[in-house]
Amino acid sequence: MFFEFERHFDVADYNHKGLLRTDSILKIFQEAAINHSANIGYSTQSYMGSGNIWMHNKNLFKADVLPNFRQKLKIKTWSRGIEKFKGFRNYEIYADGEKCVTGSSVWIYLNIEKRRPVRPSQEMVDNYDSEDVPVFSDRVKKINIQQPSADADEVVIKIRPSDFDVNGHVSNVTYGQYFETVLSDYDFDVTGKYFSIAYQSEIKTSAKEVAVRYEKIDSAYRLGVYSDGVCNCIGEVSYE
Repeated sequence: MFFEFERHFDVADYNHKGLLRTDSILKIFQEAAINHSANIGYSTQSYMGSGNIWMHNKNLFKADVLPNFRQKLKIKTWSRGIEKFKGFRNYEIYADGEKCVTGSSVWIYLNIEKRRPVRPSQEMVDNYDSEDVPVFSDRVKKINIQQPSADADEVVIKIRPSDFDVNGHVSNVTYGQYFETVLSDYDFDVTGKYFSIAYQSEIKTSAKEVAVRYEKIDSAYRLGVYSDGVCNCIGEVSYE
């Protein structure tokens, strides 16, 4: 089942150049997954009521061009399949009818209280009606990102109360904002490159700040978010 929708314009999703930010791409992906799920009867409220929720494990996208704020966005998403407790989802973003961003994600079906993965029911698997349509040859399943070195450049960012969502954890969109902050220091253009993100461990609500490490390795950038000495998320921007 393919699910499509026209996205409501939000000026807050664009940078000072009028282009869609990288963290906003993650936000759109998240909206697409939520809207698709709600459309087949699995709203966020129903998930919370059941005690289980889909949470991000990995994200991957490639922007051929970043849409500008004048363009109308259409979003397309579909389930790639569900294997045990992992769900795979693909995305396409169209600006004025032209495909400009393609992406994939891995989700973990998690028991909220125990913070442990559980298998979704067969009924849920059937209702998502997965499509055998890969992007990037299912590259998201093979993501293997290395952490930045211990002596990499580092920026400390204060954690805001709004960084934590209703599940009590920092969302994938917020990690995207952390990465956007350091990449903007380099004035780094992500277009034409693969942006991979892997979530490692939750930031505790007691944490006051994160350290974002970043370093350039050949033509790629390695990124990492750390709190209280623990690696919470790693990312990479590369041509390959």
